[in-house]
Amino acid sequence: MASNDGKTRPPRPNEFHYRCNHLYMAASLLCSQSSGNSGLETLSKIYLREMKELCSVEMVRLEKDFGRTICKRCKNIFVARLDGTQSITVKLNRKKQMIRTCLSCGAKKRFARNSTYLSRNERNQHQIEIEGQQQQVQSEKVHRMFPSSD
Repeated sequence: MASNDGKTRPPRPNEFHYRCNHLYMAASLLCSQSSGNSGLETLSKIYLREMKELCSVEMVRLEKDFGRTICKRCKNIFVARLDGTQSITVKLNRKKQMIRTCLSCGAKKRFARNSTYLSRNERNQHQIEIEGQQQQVQSEKVHRMFPSSD
């Protein structure tokens, strides 16, 4: 029996994960190819709808990165077009918010901007560094209190 040391392993991808990923990649390719071509955009939206339905029927959790790149109103993917135009604009306001605007439908999404935010991995690394510094300070205090007589 393998021992579990408290670390959770990520779930293994199955055929539904691969299918969702393939549908997303096909939709993003079609969306990037469509420079004003509504047929390709429509097909891209159909692929995204198929991906969402697959996730809901098979109870596959969609990655956050996928959801953040899709407009909630018009179901368009935020990618750069072949002619160099972007499908979103991003600007910062005085309330420390980032505003993302879809150029297709005009939908706006606001994100709070936190300059002191650390991701989970950065927090763990930061905590390890702090603990190492504290141990070093403690050992220096002990050496000052009990100097070695060499």
